[in-house]
Amino acid sequence: MSVLRPAALLRARRLLVVGPRSMPRRLARVALGGALIGTGAALMITADLGVTPWDVLVTAASGHTGMSVGVAGAVLSLVLYALCAPFGRLPGWGNLVLLVVISAVVDTGLHLLSEPSLLAGQLAMFAVGVPVLCLGVGLVVAADVGVGPLEMVMLVATDRGARLTRARVVIEGTTLVVGWLLGGAIGVGTAVFAVVAGHLIALALRLQGAMPEAPDAVDPTAPSPV
Repeated sequence: MSVLRPAALLRARRLLVVGPRSMPRRLARVALGGALIGTGAALMITADLGVTPWDVLVTAASGHTGMSVGVAGAVLSLVLYALCAPFGRLPGWGNLVLLVVISAVVDTGLHLLSEPSLLAGQLAMFAVGVPVLCLGVGLVVAADVGVGPLEMVMLVATDRGARLTRARVVIEGTTLVVGWLLGGAIGVGTAVFAVVAGHLIALALRLQGAMPEAPDAVDPTAPSPV
């Protein structure tokens, strides 16, 4: 779940400067990050200007199955985790907390929010949703107790000799194309998110002392998370 270059993401996790943390504290950070991700995703979906590549697929699955967006995202995540399990990549408590929190918050947000009638309102909602979601991603990455479903697939690929960057691009691209073909909520906002999200997530990590101030740490054109 990251628009950071894969190598940069691994460096960020190794360079955490937060003091000793218990698992409950890490899981609490994951839960907060998940709540922010869910809130940001709900705002972006409601704004109807485009969503993250993962949410393009999730909204498509929701539309075809009748499941809520949150439940559809959780089901897709579980499917990918199950497919990765035979290859030695198993989800942990962090994955479970993230899955439950994001699902619940997305559905709650979509129930409470309504699409603005004016374009200015849509732009404002999108402009709030993107940084909120990216802050949540930064919190989850800094907690370092699990990866998202697409990251799990990426790790399975790299375990078998695939290059990290190539695997990430193929996985994110496939997710986006499949979601688009199935009628997911793709839009100009999807491209905007891909451009700005890397910078925002890197900023969130630096504010937590979890990202080096390196000029090549973020690839603003890399595929987006969530």
